[in-house]
Amino acid sequence: MLEKRKLLKQYIKCLNEMEMELNKRKLNKKLNGYMDALKELQCEVDKRETKAAAVAQAAVNEKAISTSPNLPHPKMLDEYITTYCELDDTGRELLDAALDVRHNAYAPYSKFKVGAAFRSKSGVAYAGCNIENAAFTPGCCAERAALAKGISEGVLKYTAGAVVACHPSGFTTPCGVCRQFILEFAKADIPLYIAKAPEDEAAIPAIGDDDEILVTSIYNLMPHSFTVFESKE
Repeated sequence: MLEKRKLLKQYIKCLNEMEMELNKRKLNKKLNGYMDALKELQCEVDKRETKAAAVAQAAVNEKAISTSPNLPHPKMLDEYITTYCELDDTGRELLDAALDVRHNAYAPYSKFKVGAAFRSKSGVAYAGCNIENAAFTPGCCAERAALAKGISEGVLKYTAGAVVACHPSGFTTPCGVCRQFILEFAKADIPLYIAKAPEDEAAIPAIGDDDEILVTSIYNLMPHSFTVFESKE
């Protein structure tokens, strides 16, 4: 009987120890949950503080830029990503025109077809495609081809543009030469709508309602351009 009592005490002791260990683990689990929640909160706070600091710094930078006489483009339009269905009529019209003219691209060497379209101040849209050449350098980008159409008709002011091309890893924005060319005929910052063309040129629709569109501007793409030359004579 005495041995059974001792054995019972040992079992009770083991059970107590197991209960304590179990409670300890539960507390540790709960504590770990609280710690994870605190870490998430801290990350969110840090993210918001970083964003707030960036916004504040951007405001300071914008003020500094707007008051400097040495920078040619003080006022920039916003740059953002949206969807095709959320675009305004101008954006959709220009992208559709750029997609249509892209079919005419002459790109036997690179196989990289680009379409572009620009709306003049009067509301007329001019579209152009890239035109390659065996000597490479005489080739013409789609953006300059589009603008050249309007310029050859005496139209020198443009209010918006669009560029489409099929690039697997991102949006195709105008090259440096085209950026400088566009700036020559943009009297203020103008929006540029950039979309990815489908791999299959016969795809319908060419751009889906939920497809992403980069809405940028010529000042965002080239904030420090070569300014207009003024003769000293």
